[in-house]
Amino acid sequence: MAYLRIIRPVNCLITLISIFVGAWIGKALFTSVHLIIAALIGFLVCAFGNIVNDIKDIEIDKINNPQRPIPSGRVKKNVAWLVAIVFFIVAAVGAMFLGVYPFLVVITALILLYLYSVYLKKTLTGNLTVALITGLSFIFGGVVGRNLACVVPFVCSIFIHLPREIVKDVIDMKGDGITGAMTLPIVAGITRAYNISAVLLAILCLLLPLPFILGILGIGYITIILLVAYPILLYTIWRLSRNPSADELPRISNLIKVSMGVGLVAMIVS
Repeated sequence: MAYLRIIRPVNCLITLISIFVGAWIGKALFTSVHLIIAALIGFLVCAFGNIVNDIKDIEIDKINNPQRPIPSGRVKKNVAWLVAIVFFIVAAVGAMFLGVYPFLVVITALILLYLYSVYLKKTLTGNLTVALITGLSFIFGGVVGRNLACVVPFVCSIFIHLPREIVKDVIDMKGDGITGAMTLPIVAGITRAYNISAVLLAILCLLLPLPFILGILGIGYITIILLVAYPILLYTIWRLSRNPSADELPRISNLIKVSMGVGLVAMIVS
């Protein structure tokens, strides 16, 4: 179970689904060998990034998350590196069979994931890097499925992942501060970090109706957004504006993650 946990399978499944959404958004649902391969590659790319992230976060996790597989000793560091390298190679080689542009997207994502974990994670550019990487899942699906509408979830992804990453940085402030990280909450303060997260989610709320207004997505999409996504997002914005306590932050982070899932479902069923 420890080796399964280190790849964060839920996040990998979200990446896999995001690739399908990038190919399907605004179009009839379809399957193809190339799209299925792309989705599996996306799973491996996400798993690679999660493993490298855990390897590079060993010292911080000893403080913030000592129960994680590597700091707890349930997963050996050298074995984790071996698994990560295998995932990198399989993902890169598999992408070569999908064409030049899919390969470039995958290589870009793999390189950014490595750079993020090694150099960028505890800097002010780290959160933006994560948001761009997650958005690339939709671009990858759109490239494979030849669907320009993939730009829609790509943009929305940036405005939902940025605030969640900021919230997670607040959660990790204790360990980050000891290791000399320069994250947004440390540099600008917790209150400003909350306010920036709330503003980003508010911008997302303004963007969400646009696919329906522009005729890209239909009534099913806007119904789910209005009835399910909006209540979650508006509640989250309200809580962030009220300077939530540290105990509330994991729930707020999970609420943002739930809203991601709701958005994916809305884009698929429309």
